[in-house]
Amino acid sequence: MRIVGFQILTAACLSFTLTGCSGDLPFTKKGDYRIEGVHGDLEKYLNAVLDDRLSQEQSAPDDKDELARRETYQEQTIRADLVKAMESRGYYSSQAVYADDPAKSMTGVYTVDPGPLYKLSSVSIDPPAFVEFSGKIDAHAGDALAAESVLTDQKTLLTETQKDRCYFSMEITHSVLLNKNTRTGALTYHIKAGPEATFGPVTFKGQTGIKTSYLNKLVPWKQGSCYRQDKIEKLRAILLESGLFARAEAVLPSAPESDGSVPIVIDVTERAHRTVSAGLSYYTDEGPGVTLGWEHRNLFGAAEKFNAELGLSSLKQSLDLGLLKPFFLRQDQSLALNGSLRRQDTDAFEELGLDLGASINRTFHKRLTGSTGINFTLSQVDEDDEDTKTFGLISFPSTAIFDNRDDKLNPHKGWLLTGSITPFFDAFGESDPFLKTQGGASTYIDFGTEADLVLAMRAGLGSIWGSGTFEIPATERFYAGGGGTVRGFGYQEVGPFEDGDPTGGRSIATGSTELRFKVTDTIGGVVFVDAGSVSTSTTPDFDNLAVGAGVGARYYTSFGPLRFDVALPLTQKENLEQNYQIYISIGQAF
Repeated sequence: MRIVGFQILTAACLSFTLTGCSGDLPFTKKGDYRIEGVHGDLEKYLNAVLDDRLSQEQSAPDDKDELARRETYQEQTIRADLVKAMESRGYYSSQAVYADDPAKSMTGVYTVDPGPLYKLSSVSIDPPAFVEFSGKIDAHAGDALAAESVLTDQKTLLTETQKDRCYFSMEITHSVLLNKNTRTGALTYHIKAGPEATFGPVTFKGQTGIKTSYLNKLVPWKQGSCYRQDKIEKLRAILLESGLFARAEAVLPSAPESDGSVPIVIDVTERAHRTVSAGLSYYTDEGPGVTLGWEHRNLFGAAEKFNAELGLSSLKQSLDLGLLKPFFLRQDQSLALNGSLRRQDTDAFEELGLDLGASINRTFHKRLTGSTGINFTLSQVDEDDEDTKTFGLISFPSTAIFDNRDDKLNPHKGWLLTGSITPFFDAFGESDPFLKTQGGASTYIDFGTEADLVLAMRAGLGSIWGSGTFEIPATERFYAGGGGTVRGFGYQEVGPFEDGDPTGGRSIATGSTELRFKVTDTIGGVVFVDAGSVSTSTTPDFDNLAVGAGVGARYYTSFGPLRFDVALPLTQKENLEQNYQIYISIGQAF
């Protein structure tokens, strides 16, 4: 009997991934290669390895002899990688033989003989002081000796052994003794723990324009608490996600101080705190639009975010200003101050308005946020056939948002749930008090296909209570139609009309279904159906449901998709100015 000892990750490349153990290939070019000798999951796995190797394209040399040499090297390197891939699945006696097709270049067959599957003869932990954690891992004698399960259990041990202890350092490795006669392997996890320690003082180094008092608030532990390496990584993530730093590294001593404390130095490099942005859009119902923005993410040295945005289109011109103060009264809370000046000229109304507001925003969970505040809106509104009215609306908006989408501009999975309730009072007496409520939900289903097929769905409801339709300022009534609600219909063209102009309503219901897919890595398409209804009653009325449908194209860039949609109205066509709409902008429709 021959017993061979080795460290799996080094000798057998058990942690085999599609980036490979052999290093970058000097030349790769897609060819007509195939794999034989294996079936089922193994065949899919090896084909994925083969496809990954062949997709690592580099330019081919002009010299034919050099091309042939590189091609041969590539084919033999792939053969070796297939053997390593089989070992990572527990087949340590596998073989792969390559046969060229002499009639055609870049063509051949890899015949794989997997051999017997090696299984675990035993699983142990060294030293014995950590044997109590054996019940936390899934591997048992008789299981396949596969890379994924071994490494998963290794990560589990790393987490479990540190849960209730304060180790300054922790290293977990593994080794295997292979018995080729019995085709088994004895797996041992080796745990090396350093002394227990506590967090000492934290010092920040390298910042120039950011106050240390603000940085100290970001530290997710208290001095003297149990030392945990994962908390240091959490602080690094917080610093980088703030957008204020390009780099954040922790500098640690080689060992704890004599009292068991660990002083920590966080060495940071600040990034630019100012950003200028610009955006363009074109909707056939709204015309061309441009947005210009300026943001300062560290206005007074404590991550105060100030932004100014100028929006210009044929329907609306606006200037919006906002200031966000983090850590307002408590760590999970911020204060937002906002102001805006706008002019709107739509088929429903003309408005000149000024907004001033303040809100307190709180993070209840990384996915759940809420806010409450006060706004004052001074607006002059002119509706057809009515005198110009001036409103002084005082409102108290409260909102809640749950968002676990994987990407804001191009989501593939997750939910976005929103809800708001806002009471309004008119200081000038032009309008009776009323209550405006709105809710919405969007969800995304990724089918995991090569075409990147995603089903996106959304729905929204809204109601206004306490006042008649025409006693509510036209600017606060509900409207639908356009790129944000029901595509195929023009802006405000869904809902009740009077004398040929939209009047808006006291309730709204909208819904959309969109199927997204990719043709190439950068080119994609969508097909969609939108529907919506606006009613003068406080509850949605679906008797006059407007339905639009269309197709679109997407060009995917590093910052998000560029959107081009064409939509047609399928119902309620009598009040429409044209029978199609085009939408061009950045980001998905929802």
